[in-house]
Amino acid sequence: MHGDKFSPYLPTYGNKVIGVRFGILEMHGVARTITWTKMKATVAKGATSIELTEVTDWKVGERIVIATTSYSNEESETRIIKTITGGKLITFEDPLLYKHISESPSFGGVVMPMTCEVGLLSRNVIYRGDPETSSTNQYGAHIMIHSPGDESAIGRIEYIELTDVGQAFKLGRYPLHFHMIGTVNQSYVKGNAIWNTYNRAVTLHGIHYFRVLNNVAFNTMGHTIFVEDAVETRNQIQGNLIV
Repeated sequence: MHGDKFSPYLPTYGNKVIGVRFGILEMHGVARTITWTKMKATVAKGATSIELTEVTDWKVGERIVIATTSYSNEESETRIIKTITGGKLITFEDPLLYKHISESPSFGGVVMPMTCEVGLLSRNVIYRGDPETSSTNQYGAHIMIHSPGDESAIGRIEYIELTDVGQAFKLGRYPLHFHMIGTVNQSYVKGNAIWNTYNRAVTLHGIHYFRVLNNVAFNTMGHTIFVEDAVETRNQIQGNLIV
């Protein structure tokens, strides 16, 4: 998606946008069995491999994010999978710059898991702002689904990758934005990877019965999953990894 803040602008929906009004948006990538999991053991700075706690369907060449386990947001790291053995043992080319902790110490007989999360950022369907200008201008692509009336607009978005999305400091210009529709039983955002964003990740505004499930979000500006007015009810936000 190409454009900047001076490009031709649709009322309400803006530009550099897929805007849906009285319609249905279907975006479906290949389903992934696990979108994020945890690391089995602590790895030191300089490591070139990690072991996961679960068997995944992740593949060579795909991008992962390894979450920070310190007080610094800057210590989250992305790597490209070089090899993967048994769906659990991952190697990569570039050594890790930071230590990542996965331990389960016991305090007074109570086990306190402190385990590093690992998320899959790659999908086979990609929606993105143009790489030439989006990051420089902090002005990415966005998707806005808005119709006045229950179920008058539907969005079913799953297992896709969104990057260079969201428009910084612009009201209502979020990567995935469901806006003032009312009841949206038929809509969901599931299993997606949303990363390198300039204005949040998923916004729920004036909607009910919406599902935000098992997504991975990394390096987002502002609130990642945003429930806007506090009038939104009966929405399910579950199983998401926010890094």
